[in-house]
Amino acid sequence: MFQLPQLFLRGRAVPRLAPDSDYTEGILETMRCHSGSLPLWPLHRDRLIRCASLNRDLLNEIDRCIPHLAARYIRGEAVARLRIGLVGGDRCWDLSFFPMMCSLEAELGVHLFPCNTRLPISGLMNSGCKFLSRSRYNAAKAELPAGERLDGLMFDSAGRVIESLRCNLLARFDETWVTPDLQRCGVRGVMRAWLSDWVRWQERDMDIQLLSSADEVVLCNSVRGVLPVVEVIGIKNWSISAGARRLQQLIVEELW
Repeated sequence: MFQLPQLFLRGRAVPRLAPDSDYTEGILETMRCHSGSLPLWPLHRDRLIRCASLNRDLLNEIDRCIPHLAARYIRGEAVARLRIGLVGGDRCWDLSFFPMMCSLEAELGVHLFPCNTRLPISGLMNSGCKFLSRSRYNAAKAELPAGERLDGLMFDSAGRVIESLRCNLLARFDETWVTPDLQRCGVRGVMRAWLSDWVRWQERDMDIQLLSSADEVVLCNSVRGVLPVVEVIGIKNWSISAGARRLQQLIVEELW
């Protein structure tokens, strides 16, 4: 049984790693390690190829190391954090494993706080990458009030709902699921991509009025799965409904 955290630089165990700020052009993938594997690794890998300038040798090196390192944690679950970017001008990657922290969010739901910090709209097609440079998200996180099971609701500069600080968002209207259009900004999450093979939804622009009229709202990410939303603070409350529970059960049956 390995004690966490465990840190690896290009596949080799090290006592410490460079801080995020040392990476330029840094890309981040946060993954769930379950029973010695990374179930969503193929989708994380696809996003890396789309977002990072990886030569074949570096990608092959990561492909060789990832399954071997994940297999060390055959019992239980962990959070794996993969970073790729430039450190001192050289292309570098590292992988960290941390304990999976207990949370009641999946059972009891999440409270969303509408943040004033806005995500800028890109003039180009949004790649949906998760970058190590997260100044806007950090500024929004600093707005959160004290409390438990809190996440920040993020908008773009035009006031459209985009995502939460940690997750993508899905809203159900009758039998139809809707997710915000991420062509302009936001992270195209891996769990969101996985769910798209199982759940039919519409991708469209969404403002706070439309969101508050939904029958239920859920968040999703590749570590926590699906989390019901029980409140947008000061705007709307929901009870946890069958739709959220069905999505959670789908993940348990088909993924982990």
